[in-house]
Amino acid sequence: MKKYKSLLIVLFATVLALVSCEDYLDKDPELGINADEVYSEYYTFKGAVDRGNWLVMNYVATSTNWGAYIGAMSDEQQAVKNDMPVYKSINQGVWQDSHWRDFGMNYRSETAYGADPYYNEPSGKSLKAIRAMGLAIENIEMLSDFPAEIGYTPTELKNQLLGQAYALRAWHQFEVIRRYGPILLVDTVGGGRSTFTKTYNFDQVRPTFQRCADLIAADCDEAYELLPNKWTSSTDIGRLTKTSALAIKAMTYLYAASPLMNTQDGAYPLGQDSYNEEYAKKGINAMLAALKQVANGGTRYQLYDKDHYMENWMSQGYENGGAITNEALLQPVPTNSDNYNLPMNRSGSGTGWFLPQHDGGWAVFNVPTQNAVDKFETMNGYPVSNFSSDDPEFDPANPYEGRDPRLKKFIFCPGDDMYLSEPEGAARTNEAWSNDTDPSEKDGAGFHYKFYRGKQLVFTGYFSAGKWRKLGYNKFDNQYSQNYYRSFPLIRLADMYLGLAELANEVYGPTGVIPGAGFIDKTTGLEVNSAKDALNVIRARIGMSDVRDEFLNVSDFRERVRNEWAVEFYGEFRRWKDMRRWRIAKDVFNQGIYGVNVTKNNDGTFSYVNEKLNVPRVFEDKHYWYPLDNKYIDMFSMFEQNPGW
Repeated sequence: MKKYKSLLIVLFATVLALVSCEDYLDKDPELGINADEVYSEYYTFKGAVDRGNWLVMNYVATSTNWGAYIGAMSDEQQAVKNDMPVYKSINQGVWQDSHWRDFGMNYRSETAYGADPYYNEPSGKSLKAIRAMGLAIENIEMLSDFPAEIGYTPTELKNQLLGQAYALRAWHQFEVIRRYGPILLVDTVGGGRSTFTKTYNFDQVRPTFQRCADLIAADCDEAYELLPNKWTSSTDIGRLTKTSALAIKAMTYLYAASPLMNTQDGAYPLGQDSYNEEYAKKGINAMLAALKQVANGGTRYQLYDKDHYMENWMSQGYENGGAITNEALLQPVPTNSDNYNLPMNRSGSGTGWFLPQHDGGWAVFNVPTQNAVDKFETMNGYPVSNFSSDDPEFDPANPYEGRDPRLKKFIFCPGDDMYLSEPEGAARTNEAWSNDTDPSEKDGAGFHYKFYRGKQLVFTGYFSAGKWRKLGYNKFDNQYSQNYYRSFPLIRLADMYLGLAELANEVYGPTGVIPGAGFIDKTTGLEVNSAKDALNVIRARIGMSDVRDEFLNVSDFRERVRNEWAVEFYGEFRRWKDMRRWRIAKDVFNQGIYGVNVTKNNDGTFSYVNEKLNVPRVFEDKHYWYPLDNKYIDMFSMFEQNPGW
């Protein structure tokens, strides 16, 4: 057996760094700095805790083109360029020691506030945060120097800091285990949850995912008792609250109940075919608690209605909290750097995400797939597949009309107007047809089809529209001065409704009464008593019809809930995680990635068929869990690599 080395040095090392807008240094006593300098005074302690906030992954605050991973790792989007890592490595299943964006535990460069977090993978950031929050929790009694000018008692200030530390440690643990599987990230010797020491023996058999979930939930319970319902200062809007703690707990139990993570009774790594009923009930209770907390008032949270729906991802006025969404129960700290997510501008972050090359964006970006478009039902609630539907009102000649309103909010379909004015040297509408309809013309194919096929780029027929791309924000309209700001919520109120619908269906069926439910959603006015009710709230707030009666059996309703996840969270890096936790990714990818082939007919009408794309999606059983770096695994004998790697 190779002699193991402490992962404390390798994975949990901390560095001196600027961590918050107050420019306080995070000082690690293990690096020889007196702990009293950090933990005795309120503002330096606050800076240490805020480090956990800044280490929450912010996907719209980096210029390193995270978007080429967020959508294209799943089936909802496709990277257009075949020489980039997401295409030639990640989509090919080559993940071992890859250190590209979502993979790896890179921690080398924790840089100053507002800087581009290029060198940090999410799990690397989270490992640092777990340790930093643990140290704050364990040193809370050292805090003795409190300011008098900010309107809180010393006990209130201490509780706020401690509550945030517990909630942030919970979130960061969740970030690691949903990628790499069950790993103990706190020292449980003696029944506690303490920070690892250099003498801790990491060479242990993996726990179950459920054991890890319970440890995270315990942190959430501590946080719930300490955090406020609502922060009173405008400078604290967006900080974690009691509802946030419940939401983190709920999401953790949602995963713990899901088939892949149902690893009890020796079922690791591939879980079980069914949901874990015990943990489904735990998830239901946490979701109900969060939803009822909002329904009862006293929080700032709300489910946006259809008129304000897009405020989930963009809003105006940084000074008025424009970077904060009131539906987000957890979101990253916004920066005020012009180079990143705030404000939305042509040169800043996101250009490589959502702005196509013909609009002034990068040559590397993603486009929606037909797989994603097919998830958007008709307004009457019928599924659509390959431009066909059982809906008697569905028109194959106008297949994008009469669909779920979110389709046109999120995706530019063929024929959609994409500009505020006529673009010089380009087409105003999405010209996706592929054929030459006029023999007298050299090439009568549509502008966008010709542009992308001519550059040897993948063309699906679709472009991203809303969420983080504002109409007019392109090189032709040049409307970059509207003071809009992006946000990337990590847990939304919609998560609680859809999670409740998913888990309650597995335990009580689609129409069975959920014990402890019976609350009224403030936005829609609907009473929630069942899984069906929870699903219909999310549909109603955007103007969709209720789920159809023929789907009110456990199996069909499960598929409609999963479809709703794909629609509501399109482009939010959820589809990738959901496909894995439901253990359906291999089957989905085996069916292929599709675009649309549009034919312009001689009479000016169009015909549409699915077109299977020649793009990679290699996914085997081993890909359900990320591989740990071999340099870590080689240290151990009992703690094993994820199977298949």
